[in-house]
Amino acid sequence: MATPAELARLIDLHLDDLRDTEPKWCVGHSEVAGRGVFATADIPEGEIIFRERALVVGPTARKGSILNTCVCCHKLLPVKDFLCKRNCTLPVCDVCSDSQVHRGECDWFIRWQPMDLMKDDSSVTVNPMSLRILTAIRVFLLNTNQRALVNAMQANADRGYRQEIIKAAQCFRKFPTTDKTFMDNLFRVVGVLNTNAFEAPCRRGDHDTLVRGLFPLTAIMNHECTPNASHYFDNGTMAVVRAARFIPKGAEITTTYTKILWSNVTRCIFLKMTKGFICDCSRCNDNTENGTYLAALLCREAHCKGLVLPIQTKTLQPDWHCVTCNTIFPHAKMARYQDFALNTINNRINTSSVSDMITFINEMCPKFCPPSNYVLIEAKLNVIWRMSRFNKDEYTEEQKQHRDRYREEILEILKKLGAGDCTLRKLIMEEIQ
Repeated sequence: MATPAELARLIDLHLDDLRDTEPKWCVGHSEVAGRGVFATADIPEGEIIFRERALVVGPTARKGSILNTCVCCHKLLPVKDFLCKRNCTLPVCDVCSDSQVHRGECDWFIRWQPMDLMKDDSSVTVNPMSLRILTAIRVFLLNTNQRALVNAMQANADRGYRQEIIKAAQCFRKFPTTDKTFMDNLFRVVGVLNTNAFEAPCRRGDHDTLVRGLFPLTAIMNHECTPNASHYFDNGTMAVVRAARFIPKGAEITTTYTKILWSNVTRCIFLKMTKGFICDCSRCNDNTENGTYLAALLCREAHCKGLVLPIQTKTLQPDWHCVTCNTIFPHAKMARYQDFALNTINNRINTSSVSDMITFINEMCPKFCPPSNYVLIEAKLNVIWRMSRFNKDEYTEEQKQHRDRYREEILEILKKLGAGDCTLRKLIMEEIQ
């Protein structure tokens, strides 16, 4: 990896005209992960620290994605005849199909000879694995300094990444699997993307999609479960990083690699499985999480409805303890209850109307889940997002009152966590659209 000084030089070139004349941050050595971003002056709460364009952007190709989305401009395409007319098999609009932006990747895909696409009822099926590899291929088309910046970034060498490449290679007849230099570089790039890239919301007209973007400076910031900075994305191509609370000169500027309202156990599992470390911040060492009880479940003992919390912190399989009857529960048992709550609530989120969700949250959830549990908080957030985004005038005053109550409950949790003026708070208050 590059030294912090070399990384800082490459970041300056990447930011270009977005770099402030006298920035209040710098890239430097960090005890957490070798390098990080530090405040060079006091930064007030709410101040924008930096803006950053994506170095490279591509489709997420995740399960459930709408695949007839242009890989360049991200607008929704017709359900038929939406592939590039040069037969690279990528979904692309007519305008982008002829653009220089698409030409390089198009030439590579054509040279590799994509497999014939399966057809079902005259509709074309796009292979998501060939879409997934597109972002990595776009890295090879960057200029010398941009590629050097990608090479300077950390990359977890997960075996699953090789499987991702193998599955992508199977989409082509002549993928260069025998070119060791190319394949080694591809594995490194895929590792960088899977370690550092963000999924960012993008809106084109009435079409919402998620894109996969690499924002190197934003990605360099190290993790804290309740960070002092937060970020949001402007239409998938621009990251905006703000101070969530006052950051004194010399302090490391931190972000979060998880959702801020996930429980200790959930964050611990996610960070270990995807980032390869277990966090040791003050929140992770407190099983009540500043009195928010985000991990809490209801006691299953007869005549007891106390809260059950994990005893150990910073472990993937903690024992659990009821704070009322003092019963100790093994992790396997409580994990089943947590999975039941997660699956039940997620199924409702995916299938229920707003009205049904409110009834479910208010009447059914209290029977198996305390109001503080992070899964129930996700359900309340879902109601808030849907009511604030779509057809605001169609909801009754009673439904709006429930939404406002959910909003106040979540804002209180964020306050207890010390999250400050974070992005989630601004989204809930509709200060960011």
